[in-house]
Amino acid sequence: MASKMKIINFVPEELPSYRPDVDVLYSKELPKEGVETTIVGIPKKEAIFIKGDGTTLMTSKKMANKHLDSLAYFLNACKLSMQAKKNGFDVIQARDMVWVGLFTLLAAKWNKLPFTYWVSFLYAESRTMRAKDKNENIPSWKRPILLAKGLVEEFILYRFILPHSERVYVQSDFMFNYMKNKGVDPLSMMVVPMGVDFDKIEESSQTEPKQMPQWQDSIVIGYLGSLDRLRKLETIVQAFKQAKEQVPNLKLLFVGDSEIARDRECLLEEAQKLGVTDDFIITGWVPTQEAWAYLKGVDMVIGFMNRGLLLDVSTPTKAMEYMALKKAMICNDSPDQQYVIEQSNCGRVTDGSCESYAKAMIDLAQNPMSEQELNAGYNYIKNNRSYSYLGQQVANDIKNVLNKHNAL
Repeated sequence: MASKMKIINFVPEELPSYRPDVDVLYSKELPKEGVETTIVGIPKKEAIFIKGDGTTLMTSKKMANKHLDSLAYFLNACKLSMQAKKNGFDVIQARDMVWVGLFTLLAAKWNKLPFTYWVSFLYAESRTMRAKDKNENIPSWKRPILLAKGLVEEFILYRFILPHSERVYVQSDFMFNYMKNKGVDPLSMMVVPMGVDFDKIEESSQTEPKQMPQWQDSIVIGYLGSLDRLRKLETIVQAFKQAKEQVPNLKLLFVGDSEIARDRECLLEEAQKLGVTDDFIITGWVPTQEAWAYLKGVDMVIGFMNRGLLLDVSTPTKAMEYMALKKAMICNDSPDQQYVIEQSNCGRVTDGSCESYAKAMIDLAQNPMSEQELNAGYNYIKNNRSYSYLGQQVANDIKNVLNKHNAL
């Protein structure tokens, strides 16, 4: 292996984090490729400093409230980025934080170190859109503040941070094109989607499928995740009702819940109104292993992602996990979900309507996917979206950025 390099990465999460690009990509995969990572975040309950094999997690001090936590984090980021070269770091990186990103960019220039910026979500645009949306539950006095913050952060991001970053990592091809239209140099960008941790997939292979005893001879459709009302999952219940008219032995299983009890109640009320209560079960929140066991016991799974700019730039991970588990999948036409299914020739894409979901449910119930199709999906994800593969790509790119910088 070539000589190791060191990167300090400033992230907006509380640490330790279970976000996979922190917990898997940076903490596990990059060190395997000779990139030692130091991840700097916000403390949950107390400051931490955890040094592992090739990776270090550290936070600022824990303060009395979240506002002081943010200030302490910013000051800590300023100090650490200014000392980066002295402490042996080769690259400075920030993700999804405009003010921290601006200062760490300046610190990188001062230290003559390469600077990279990671965009996983359009936070600035999110603030301006929320401020303008009359349906958002935001006090009237707060709207102009949120709008001003969003506009200022958008200006700083697109006029200063991204044009002066030696690499901009973006979440998806859709985000790449959006950024390109905003004036970001396409040659400075690299698409790094969310991925799948195949170590967990292999672990799940030891998990026995869990099925509802009363549904032994039925075709079961599964959904795993939050039941938040904003997800509009009543569309799936309505599609299920339509599909049952042609495939009477269909059942619907939702593994998950919502923090708001009323959201769950609304789905149960919708099922009662449609007359499918006896064929619809919500498990509530269950441990991860149990959730995966339920998932292994269903015949097809639903990937459902609302459309809109803020979600279209994302890369939904559940769809990829379903394919890695060799499950027949139905999803809507969220750009990345559609791209993955079209590239792998595995799964069914809908336009998000009740009618199109019902049609796909009927199709898969009457014409189950072949082992060849399921294997194609598995292989595509493993070869293109596993964190092992993504770790190799990102590590090589970071080394190229450093080599190019040093050659100047």
